[in-house]
Parts: sequence; structure tokens; C-alpha cells
Amino acid sequence: MKDIIDFLETNVNGKTLHTKELLYELEGGALEGVYSDQISFSNLKYSGSAFQLDMFIVSNEKIWIVKNEQRETLRKDFSSVSLFRFELAKRKSIDSITGFFRFISASVKDVPAEAIVSSIYDVRLDNGVLTLKEEQALYRDQPVQDGCFKPVAFQSNQRFFMEDGKLHYEYDGNSFDVEPETMQRKASLDNIPPFISVEK
Repeated sequence: MKDIIDFLETNVNGKTLHTKELLYELEGGALEGVYSDQISFSNLKYSGSAFQLDMFIVSNEKIWIVKNEQRETLRKDFSSVSLFRFELAKRKSIDSITGFFRFISASVKDVPAEAIVSSIYDVRLDNGVLTLKEEQALYRDQPVQDGCFKPVAFQSNQRFFMEDGKLHYEYDGNSFDVEPETMQRKASLDNIPPFISVEK
């Protein structure tokens, strides 16, 4: 675990990254999302068996209703300043690192990530690239047409790596529709592309 903490302390903690504007489709193209952000990593704390790292996000995210391939009405503005936290520990039983990623606070109400926790696992550092997998517990609300919402959950693969002396953070996620009564998931038709945030 020491090599991962050293990587975070040297390359991640105290760094600020930017994500260029990207577009994504929801509900088969009935809605379009526009997203960009600034991400800061800070407050790295660790012991001999565990560590935590804060992720501070200033996001600009709007979801539009689309008619005739044109943005017609703003469905939801999710722009906010939010704080999240990774909390991880080494498991002696299988010599691996697991933990969780959780929402702490935000500058606005009705945040989709409120009271949401994700499991973090398969954490490894290979050839200077830190990778991890995330799986959201339960489900969160996602806007759909007619002022309604649907339950969804996310899984992602994430990477931290250095390129040209700058930290890069890659998030590659998949969305799943959730049946609340059975908690069964099925792949969503939503098209959410991977994004890469780059240190400036």
C-alpha cells in the first residue's frame, strides 16, 4: 500500500485538474447533457493500514430536452460545488485495498449524489498508473422527460497517470437502469462517454 500512498502524495494530492466540455445523451437522445468541471484533490491522510483523499469538484452540468435535434428546454441544472471523499484500507485476508467513495456536501440542494456511496475495489498501481473500480450502491435519481426521474446506478473504471509532467484523471463509466423492488440492474441506453481531466 505504501507505493500507492507515495504515488498519491507525489502526484495527486494538492493538484487541480480541468475537464473540457463534453456532451452525452440520455433516454435515447431525448435529453442531452453538457458537462465540464474543475477537480481538486486534497487532504490526503494515511496510517499504516488505511488512507483517505478528498475530491473537490466545481461542475457545470446542464441537461436539456431535445426536440428535432435541437436543445429546446432546460430540464435540470446540476451545476454545483461538491466535496467527495475516498476512504480505503488494506485487507489482510486477500492482500488487497478496498473501501468506498462518498458524497460529503454541496453548494446546492437536490444533489443527485446525496446519500450515495460507491464501493471501491481492484485498486492497483502498475507501471506508474493507479487504477481502481467503482460500483455505486443502491440507486440515484436521473431526470427523464415530463418532469419525472428514474432510478439508475453507475459503475466505472478510473485511472490516475502522469503524462508530460501533468496529472491525468480518466473516468470511464457505465449507467444501469435499476428495478427498485428487486435491485436488479440492466444496461442503460444512455450514452455517457469517458472523460479525461488534465492538470493545468
